Order: sequence, then C-alpha cells, then structure tokens
Amino acid sequence: MNTSVSLHRIGWLCKKEFFQSFLPFFRIMGIVFGAFLLVSALIAYFNPNETFDFSINVAIFISGFVYVSNSFSELKKLPTRADFLILPASAGEKVFTKWLFAHVLYWIGACMLFLVYYLLSEFVIGWILQRPIPDMHMSLSENLRGLHYATIIFSIFFFAAATFNTGGWFKLLAWAIGGFLAYTALVAAFAYLLFPELRMNEETINFDKSFPLDLMMEDFWLVRLGKFFINYLAAPFFWFMSYLKIKEKEV
Repeated sequence: MNTSVSLHRIGWLCKKEFFQSFLPFFRIMGIVFGAFLLVSALIAYFNPNETFDFSINVAIFISGFVYVSNSFSELKKLPTRADFLILPASAGEKVFTKWLFAHVLYWIGACMLFLVYYLLSEFVIGWILQRPIPDMHMSLSENLRGLHYATIIFSIFFFAAATFNTGGWFKLLAWAIGGFLAYTALVAAFAYLLFPELRMNEETINFDKSFPLDLMMEDFWLVRLGKFFINYLAAPFFWFMSYLKIKEKEV
C-alpha cells in the first residue's frame, strides 16, 4: 500500500480515468447533443415560427447523471472493484483523481460541449436555414447551485460504491430513507418537548401570522444544523469517509 503522494501515479490514474470513464461519457453526450441539434433543425425547418427551447441546466443535470453512473462502474462489481483497490496508488490519490474528474474536468468538458452545440446551432439553424436561434438558458446562479448539489450527490454515490459490495444504490436509498425518517423523528421529538404549542389540541394550532409555528420550526436549531451539514459538510464528510473505506479495503 502506497502512503506517499506521487504526481506520476496521479497522472497514470488520470490517464486511466480519462479513457475508461471520461471519454466514453463525452461520446455518449456528443450523441445526445447531436440529437438535440437535429430536433432543433427539424423544428426550425418545418415550423419557422417555432423554436426548440433548450435548457442548459437540464442538459447539465442529465449529463451529470450519466457521468456519475459511468464513473463508478469499476466499483459496482467485485472483480473490477478488486482491480481498483489493488491499483499501485494510495487511497488518497484514487479519491483525488475521482474528485478532479467529477468536480473540475467534467464541468469544463460540459461547458465546452455546450459551446460546440451552440456554435453548430448558429451555423446550421441561423446561417444555413436562416431561422431564429433557439433560446438557450444559462443562468450562472442556477448553474452554481446545481454544481453545489451535484458535488454532494457525487460524494454520496462514491461513498455508497466504496462501502457496499453489491446492490450499492438500493442500499444507499434504504439508508437515505432510514436516515431521513430518523432525523425527522428526532426533530419532532425535540420540537414536541421544546415548543408547548405543539402539545396543544389540533384545533388550536393555526399557521397564520399570529402563530408562526412554521417559522419557529424553520429557525429550530436542529433543523438549521441539518441544513448546515448538508450544504457545507456533507460532501467533505462523504469524501473523507470514502477515503477511509477504500483505505480499509486496501489493507
């Protein structure tokens, strides 16, 4: 087991990740974006007054799901999982490589792919067909918010793949539902003890301005703690736990 950090090993892992996961992903997405362009061109040709409204946010979400599913394929089955764990690199180098492709190179590649799609739309629809270009939404704030939650989802999926040998996604769903129910029950128990209003009869509880129970629950410290964990601590936590799990399996 390697414990040091080597740029040579990281470069080798990046090359392996590029050809096994990154490149196949962009081949698939090239076909998907090409289909979108074909649909846009057909609509522009047969219906000049109509345009195909293409949302970059939806495209990024779909492509992100495809990439996440493809990037963990080596950890889903025992033979490929074993091959991954015995690679001549440290657990930290493996996790860093996954992080680099998922949170940096993926978004750069997705933006470049969308730019190519936009330029081809300008050429095919605007210049050849002489039709108005479809409106392509690209909200910076929404993209950053999507990137934030995609980071959290990726870290959770990586942790599930590193933890469960088989049926990782089903077990992840079961753990997520169980954790949510346990957290909800804990919040309800604390709220019942701390807020006398919750112990009133159902007829006396009124969610209007004179009795803002919903706002009280929104500011409840346990609810705020849960939101803080999800927004700021969940991704680093699951990445670190994934590192520990892979390190444990390597021993």
